[in-house]
Amino acid sequence: MHDATVRIQKVLANVSWLSACSEAALQYLAAHATLELVADGSTVTWRGHQMTHLLIPAQGVLELSITNAQGKRHVINRQEPGQVFGLIPVLEDSEAIHDAVARGACELVRVPQAELRLAMRTYPELNDQIIRLLCARARETYQALAAQTLMAMPSRLARVLLSQVRGPGPHTLVMTQADLADMLGITRQSLNVELKRLERQGMVGIGRGRIDIQDQAKLAQLATDLE
Repeated sequence: MHDATVRIQKVLANVSWLSACSEAALQYLAAHATLELVADGSTVTWRGHQMTHLLIPAQGVLELSITNAQGKRHVINRQEPGQVFGLIPVLEDSEAIHDAVARGACELVRVPQAELRLAMRTYPELNDQIIRLLCARARETYQALAAQTLMAMPSRLARVLLSQVRGPGPHTLVMTQADLADMLGITRQSLNVELKRLERQGMVGIGRGRIDIQDQAKLAQLATDLE
Protein backbone atom coordinates (compact mmCIF):
# COMPACT_ATOMS: atom_id res chain seq x y z
CA MET A 1 0.00 0.00 0.00
CA HIS A 2 1.44 3.40 -1.01
CA ASP A 3 2.26 5.99 1.67
CA ALA A 4 -0.42 8.36 0.35
CA THR A 5 -3.06 5.60 0.53
CA VAL A 6 -2.05 4.76 4.10
CA ARG A 7 -2.36 8.43 5.08
CA ILE A 8 -5.75 8.72 3.37
CA GLN A 9 -7.02 5.64 5.20
CA LYS A 10 -5.98 7.20 8.53
CA VAL A 11 -7.90 10.36 7.62
CA LEU A 12 -10.98 8.29 6.76
CA ALA A 13 -10.68 6.33 10.01
CA ASN A 14 -10.73 9.65 11.89
CA VAL A 15 -14.33 10.16 10.70
CA SER A 16 -16.49 8.52 13.37
CA TRP A 17 -19.12 7.00 11.08
CA LEU A 18 -16.54 5.75 8.59
CA SER A 19 -14.44 4.23 11.37
CA ALA A 20 -17.43 2.00 12.20
CA CYS A 21 -17.15 0.41 8.74
CA SER A 22 -15.00 -2.61 7.87
CA GLU A 23 -11.29 -2.37 7.18
CA ALA A 24 -11.99 -3.54 3.64
CA ALA A 25 -14.40 -0.65 3.03
CA LEU A 26 -11.86 1.91 4.27
CA GLN A 27 -9.11 0.35 2.19
CA TYR A 28 -11.29 0.49 -0.92
CA LEU A 29 -12.19 4.15 -0.44
CA ALA A 30 -8.59 5.09 0.41
CA ALA A 31 -7.27 3.34 -2.69
CA HIS A 32 -9.53 5.43 -4.94
CA ALA A 33 -9.27 8.77 -3.12
CA THR A 34 -6.71 11.54 -3.60
CA LEU A 35 -4.97 14.11 -1.38
CA GLU A 36 -5.04 17.78 -2.38
CA LEU A 37 -3.24 20.78 -0.90
CA VAL A 38 -5.38 23.93 -0.83
CA ALA A 39 -4.01 27.42 -0.14
CA ASP A 40 -5.52 29.73 2.47
CA GLY A 41 -8.50 31.63 1.08
CA SER A 42 -9.05 29.28 -1.87
CA THR A 43 -12.62 28.37 -2.75
CA VAL A 44 -12.94 24.60 -2.87
CA THR A 45 -16.48 24.58 -4.26
CA TRP A 46 -19.24 27.08 -4.96
CA ARG A 47 -22.88 26.85 -3.92
CA GLY A 48 -24.87 25.63 -6.93
CA HIS A 49 -21.92 23.85 -8.57
CA GLN A 50 -22.11 20.10 -9.15
CA MET A 51 -20.45 18.01 -6.43
CA THR A 52 -18.47 15.05 -7.78
CA HIS A 53 -16.41 14.20 -4.67
CA LEU A 54 -16.76 13.90 -0.92
CA LEU A 55 -14.36 16.33 0.75
CA ILE A 56 -12.71 15.38 4.04
CA PRO A 57 -10.23 17.76 5.69
CA ALA A 58 -7.01 15.99 6.66
CA GLN A 59 -5.59 19.25 7.96
CA GLY A 60 -6.95 22.78 8.30
CA VAL A 61 -10.51 24.13 8.21
CA LEU A 62 -13.17 24.56 5.53
CA GLU A 63 -15.51 27.49 6.17
CA LEU A 64 -19.03 26.96 4.81
CA SER A 65 -21.13 29.97 3.86
CA ILE A 66 -23.97 31.29 1.71
CA THR A 67 -23.98 34.65 -0.09
CA ASN A 68 -27.30 36.25 -1.04
CA ALA A 69 -28.15 38.31 -4.12
CA GLN A 70 -27.15 41.52 -2.31
CA GLY A 71 -23.67 40.16 -1.57
CA LYS A 72 -24.33 39.53 2.13
CA ARG A 73 -22.29 36.52 3.22
CA HIS A 74 -23.51 34.28 6.04
CA VAL A 75 -21.15 31.76 7.65
CA ILE A 76 -23.01 28.50 8.31
CA ASN A 77 -20.38 26.20 9.79
CA ARG A 78 -16.78 25.02 9.75
CA GLN A 79 -15.53 21.58 8.70
CA GLU A 80 -12.41 20.23 10.40
CA PRO A 81 -10.58 16.88 10.34
CA GLY A 82 -13.04 14.16 11.29
CA GLN A 83 -15.88 15.75 9.31
CA VAL A 84 -17.18 15.23 5.78
CA PHE A 85 -18.43 17.88 3.35
CA GLY A 86 -20.71 17.27 0.38
CA LEU A 87 -22.39 14.01 1.37
CA ILE A 88 -25.96 15.02 0.48
CA PRO A 89 -25.25 16.45 -3.00
CA VAL A 90 -22.94 13.51 -3.79
CA LEU A 91 -25.62 11.02 -2.75
CA GLU A 92 -28.39 12.72 -4.73
CA ASP A 93 -26.17 13.75 -7.66
CA SER A 94 -26.84 17.46 -7.21
CA GLU A 95 -25.19 20.81 -6.51
CA ALA A 96 -23.26 22.03 -3.49
CA ILE A 97 -25.43 23.58 -0.78
CA HIS A 98 -22.72 25.99 0.45
CA ASP A 99 -19.59 27.76 -0.67
CA ALA A 100 -16.53 26.11 0.92
CA VAL A 101 -13.40 28.20 1.50
CA ALA A 102 -10.08 27.11 3.03
CA ARG A 103 -9.20 28.97 6.22
CA GLY A 104 -5.50 28.46 6.62
CA ALA A 105 -3.57 26.01 4.45
CA CYS A 106 -5.67 22.86 4.05
CA GLU A 107 -5.07 19.29 3.00
CA LEU A 108 -8.19 17.59 1.67
CA VAL A 109 -9.09 14.01 0.86
CA ARG A 110 -11.31 13.73 -2.22
CA VAL A 111 -13.45 10.58 -2.56
CA PRO A 112 -15.00 10.24 -6.05
CA GLN A 113 -18.77 9.96 -6.21
CA ALA A 114 -18.66 6.85 -8.42
CA GLU A 115 -16.33 5.02 -6.03
CA LEU A 116 -18.47 5.92 -3.00
CA ARG A 117 -21.55 4.51 -4.71
CA LEU A 118 -19.73 1.32 -5.66
CA ALA A 119 -18.48 0.97 -2.08
CA MET A 120 -22.05 1.38 -0.80
CA ARG A 121 -23.15 -1.54 -2.99
CA THR A 122 -20.17 -3.68 -2.01
CA TYR A 123 -20.05 -2.92 1.72
CA PRO A 124 -23.62 -2.72 3.16
CA GLU A 125 -22.40 -1.43 6.54
CA LEU A 126 -21.49 1.82 4.79
CA ASN A 127 -25.19 2.37 4.00
CA ASP A 128 -26.12 1.75 7.64
CA GLN A 129 -23.63 4.33 8.85
CA ILE A 130 -24.78 6.93 6.30
CA ILE A 131 -28.42 6.44 7.39
CA ARG A 132 -27.41 6.91 11.05
CA LEU A 133 -25.42 10.03 10.15
CA LEU A 134 -28.27 11.62 8.20
CA CYS A 135 -30.71 10.87 11.05
CA ALA A 136 -28.31 12.50 13.53
CA ARG A 137 -27.97 15.56 11.29
CA ALA A 138 -31.75 15.87 11.00
CA ARG A 139 -32.06 15.68 14.78
CA GLU A 140 -29.36 18.37 15.19
CA THR A 141 -31.21 20.60 12.72
CA TYR A 142 -34.48 20.29 14.65
CA GLN A 143 -32.68 21.01 17.91
CA ALA A 144 -30.99 24.07 16.40
CA LEU A 145 -34.33 25.43 15.20
CA ALA A 146 -35.82 24.89 18.64
CA ALA A 147 -32.83 26.60 20.26
CA GLN A 148 -33.40 29.74 18.18
CA THR A 149 -36.90 30.03 19.62
CA LEU A 150 -36.55 28.69 23.16
CA MET A 151 -32.99 29.44 24.23
CA ALA A 152 -31.46 32.66 25.50
CA MET A 153 -28.38 33.95 23.69
CA PRO A 154 -25.82 32.58 26.21
CA SER A 155 -27.20 29.07 25.68
CA ARG A 156 -27.27 29.48 21.91
CA LEU A 157 -23.67 30.67 21.97
CA ALA A 158 -22.64 27.68 24.09
CA ARG A 159 -24.33 25.32 21.60
CA VAL A 160 -22.51 26.84 18.64
CA LEU A 161 -19.14 26.78 20.40
CA LEU A 162 -19.59 23.13 21.36
CA SER A 163 -20.62 22.26 17.80
CA GLN A 164 -17.14 23.31 16.69
CA VAL A 165 -15.18 20.97 19.00
CA ARG A 166 -14.48 17.24 18.72
CA GLY A 167 -13.81 15.11 21.78
CA PRO A 168 -12.61 16.19 25.23
CA GLY A 169 -10.72 19.46 25.69
CA PRO A 170 -8.83 21.62 25.83
CA HIS A 171 -9.74 23.14 22.47
CA THR A 172 -8.78 26.31 20.64
CA LEU A 173 -11.16 27.52 17.93
CA VAL A 174 -9.31 29.48 15.28
CA MET A 175 -12.06 31.81 14.13
CA THR A 176 -12.92 35.51 14.22
CA GLN A 177 -15.67 36.96 16.37
CA ALA A 178 -17.20 38.38 13.20
CA ASP A 179 -17.63 34.88 11.74
CA LEU A 180 -19.00 33.50 15.02
CA ALA A 181 -21.47 36.40 15.24
CA ASP A 182 -22.51 35.63 11.68
CA MET A 183 -23.22 32.01 12.60
CA LEU A 184 -25.47 33.23 15.43
CA GLY A 185 -27.15 35.97 13.41
CA ILE A 186 -26.14 38.75 15.83
CA THR A 187 -23.78 41.73 15.71
CA ARG A 188 -20.12 41.41 16.64
CA GLN A 189 -20.67 43.89 19.48
CA SER A 190 -23.46 41.76 20.98
CA LEU A 191 -21.32 38.64 20.64
CA ASN A 192 -18.40 40.31 22.42
CA VAL A 193 -20.63 41.09 25.39
CA GLU A 194 -21.70 37.44 25.61
CA LEU A 195 -18.15 36.11 25.21
CA LYS A 196 -16.87 38.45 27.93
CA ARG A 197 -19.56 37.06 30.24
CA LEU A 198 -18.49 33.48 29.51
CA GLU A 199 -14.85 34.50 30.00
CA ARG A 200 -15.60 35.92 33.46
CA GLN A 201 -17.31 32.63 34.33
CA GLY A 202 -14.21 30.67 33.30
CA MET A 203 -15.81 28.87 30.38
CA VAL A 204 -13.79 30.44 27.54
CA GLY A 205 -10.71 32.52 26.90
CA ILE A 206 -10.66 35.18 24.19
CA GLY A 207 -7.67 35.97 22.01
CA ARG A 208 -7.03 37.60 18.66
CA GLY A 209 -8.64 35.36 16.06
CA ARG A 210 -9.20 32.54 18.52
CA ILE A 211 -11.49 31.31 21.30
CA ASP A 212 -10.16 28.88 23.92
CA ILE A 213 -12.67 26.40 25.34
CA GLN A 214 -11.65 26.24 29.00
CA ASP A 215 -14.58 24.49 30.72
CA GLN A 216 -16.38 22.24 28.27
CA ALA A 217 -18.61 20.71 30.99
CA LYS A 218 -19.99 24.09 32.06
CA LEU A 219 -20.59 25.05 28.43
CA ALA A 220 -22.47 21.78 27.90
CA GLN A 221 -24.67 22.52 30.90
CA LEU A 222 -25.34 26.06 29.69
CA ALA A 223 -26.19 24.73 26.21
CA THR A 224 -29.14 22.79 27.64
CA ASP A 225 -30.69 25.70 29.56
CA LEU A 226 -34.02 26.99 28.24
CA GLU A 227 -35.41 30.47 28.80
